[in-house]
Amino acid sequence: MTIEAKRPTEPEANSPTSSTVAPATKRSVFVAHVARWAGLSVVQFVLVEYIVSATWRGLYSYRNNYISELGVPFCGPAGNWPCSQLYVLLNASMVLFGVAIAAVGASWYIVRRIDGRAASFFLVAGAGAMTAGLVNQGVNYPIHSFGATAFFIFGNFGLVVAGGHRSLPRGIRIVVTALGAVGLAGYFAYMSGHEFGLGIGSMERIATYALLVGIVVLSVSQFNATRVPKNVDETA
Repeated sequence: MTIEAKRPTEPEANSPTSSTVAPATKRSVFVAHVARWAGLSVVQFVLVEYIVSATWRGLYSYRNNYISELGVPFCGPAGNWPCSQLYVLLNASMVLFGVAIAAVGASWYIVRRIDGRAASFFLVAGAGAMTAGLVNQGVNYPIHSFGATAFFIFGNFGLVVAGGHRSLPRGIRIVVTALGAVGLAGYFAYMSGHEFGLGIGSMERIATYALLVGIVVLSVSQFNATRVPKNVDETA
């Protein structure tokens, strides 16, 4: 008497196996890692800014000087004083800042940790930062200013939108959204010339550092995002 092997039913035959699921999981893990480390990499900007400012003829003031002044070879009333020989580092750092923000926006969107609106804002902000870094104010001020404006406005708006996503814990939502709001307030105060006794350089840095810290907080809070979450409402 022979026993016929049980033939798999149609649903069983068509069910996903580990070999078909694994590639998708590995891709989501890789993308999440890209987002994490890209988000943390923005901290390099603070370090580079400090190094360049320390070599800026000893005259640079975080309170009274613009960040962009660290990215030009000559400064002063007549524009003929050497600023810092390391000015190229600041511009390169700004480009890397932009690449990181764009990578964060694209990567977190792919694994559904932010929605399409926030991702689009981060991509535009990243392109703006790259433009501002590639074209310093001494080469072409209008283009540099346009890139910096896109960076400040879209980057901080991106934080506000990203802070509302349901994949974030409530406390992180509040922090990220608040940082975006502070960054926007700092930028518009800076653009309108309102220093509030802090200095114009300080106001510009409020807009910059709020965005930087927001990106770091967003990335750290998502360290468990190693796969596509289930049924996350992207319209949140």
